[in-house]
Amino acid sequence: MAIGLKLKNLLFVIYAADPERIRPLLPAGLEPDLRDTPAGPRAFLATVALESGAAFPYVLSGFRQVNYRIYVRHEGEPGVMFVRSWVSSRAAAAALNLAIPTEYATVELSIEDGGGAYSRYAVKGRSGDHELELEAAADGAALPPGYFASHDEAVTFLTHRLNGFALGHRGGLSVVRVEHEHMHPVAARVRAERVDEWTACGALTPEQVRQPLLGLIQPEVEFDMNLPVRL
Repeated sequence: MAIGLKLKNLLFVIYAADPERIRPLLPAGLEPDLRDTPAGPRAFLATVALESGAAFPYVLSGFRQVNYRIYVRHEGEPGVMFVRSWVSSRAAAAALNLAIPTEYATVELSIEDGGGAYSRYAVKGRSGDHELELEAAADGAALPPGYFASHDEAVTFLTHRLNGFALGHRGGLSVVRVEHEHMHPVAARVRAERVDEWTACGALTPEQVRQPLLGLIQPEVEFDMNLPVRL
């Protein structure tokens, strides 16, 4: 059974990281999806904030979510590994936890359009001792040189991932396959204060958290998510 989701106000906060800090976080069968950059080969992480609109089944409607993902390959096929997901609805958290590691959390999104669309997008969240605090502003920011050849190439690499991998509750790797149209997000400047999920697992240092590579904001996207399949 496929679950239809309509998501809105997606904020992708992208980090480039040392592959040797990322490999220990991945289960057998997954490798970081690397790119050659001026700083050498780099792996990529994303913190993604969003709101859920209409969905089927409707238990998955009307919540705020933050997910933490690593860009990976499995047998040459690109995807992301969901490290963790925070959801502001207990019912939705329980449902999504059947597919990817999900927990109920406080998630607050504040969006202002006074100086243009997404002139300020603020995210605050908390789950246990872990906190998140980000702020972004859409401004058509230029891509960092040497990472991607064009904006379109960056968008495809960073947002068009149709395989979501996760560790199952009883061990082993599973994949959730999704379908959606290509996104056309606007680039954004990002100020990051805390992303404890990344510092706690050793993927990034606090200083690196404050230096995201790029922000992308997508107003809306619809996609179908299939049930997880064990690999």
